[in-house]
Amino acid sequence: MDSNKNSLDARIARYNKHYGFLENPQKFSLVCNPHRLIVRNFALRNNRRDLYEEYIRNFYPEKAIKELGEFDSCLMYLKFLTKEEARNWFISNDTKVVESDIQVSESDAILRMLFVENEQDRKDLLHSDQSIVLNRVTPESILKSRDHFWIDTRIC
Repeated sequence: MDSNKNSLDARIARYNKHYGFLENPQKFSLVCNPHRLIVRNFALRNNRRDLYEEYIRNFYPEKAIKELGEFDSCLMYLKFLTKEEARNWFISNDTKVVESDIQVSESDAILRMLFVENEQDRKDLLHSDQSIVLNRVTPESILKSRDHFWIDTRIC
């Protein structure tokens, strides 16, 4: 557990250098707060609802009930897939664009499918402002980058 905690703390420090969320938490909404996304990612992958609940109750107490319900839902549908399983899932769900919670190049980023109505939607989603968190990529490009994937398999 100590090495996991160290990796969580190291990631928080690394992302904070870029965003400054520890010094200026008021600059970030719940949805795009890198600190929340990092803690949530870690808690989901390690089945640590207690950790995420503590974070949410400390930083967003008014949104805790709804956010913890969303966390529980994601946890039920979170899958760790091989490249072939991920490819098959993307194809069977006609996935055009996925969004990562943390930086898409991180091997433990959690991906979720985005609804894409048409080709213009796809282009718009892929060419929107990119940052370290909430990256949008095509399934084809992410499949080239690694052999295993964390995927939130809920269909939105």
